[in-house]
Amino acid sequence: MNEQDRPRNVRYDADLMDLDVPAGITRGLAAGGAAQRALFDQTAVAASHRAEEIGVDPLGLAFLARYVRAAGVSSAAALPEPLVGPAGTALARQWLAAAEPVSGDVTTDDLFARWLTTVSMLLAARLRLYRGGAR
Repeated sequence: MNEQDRPRNVRYDADLMDLDVPAGITRGLAAGGAAQRALFDQTAVAASHRAEEIGVDPLGLAFLARYVRAAGVSSAAALPEPLVGPAGTALARQWLAAAEPVSGDVTTDDLFARWLTTVSMLLAARLRLYRGGAR
């Protein structure tokens, strides 16, 4: 499919590499509507790419999502190592810092936790496909 045949609102994974994930998090959590839909599609896909690039384990992301759901974004931001390793921790801190200004209530914390779960599932699916495990 060439550029002219592609629907206007479709962006391929490669097109999302330049997406500002922290800005998408803040907008999606604060605004709702189209910004929230973009959080769960374009921003989540871009985030899964970033996580894959640095070797984040999807189970670690899923655990962080459960922690955020139970304790909140601010508490997760205070963790010494929210994801395993320096690169994972730096990535998680970016995302948590983007969510923190608009979090603080249960609804927003839960929305961010659901977003982390979505990123985890996308990452797991990508890794399974690349490793030949998709059936």
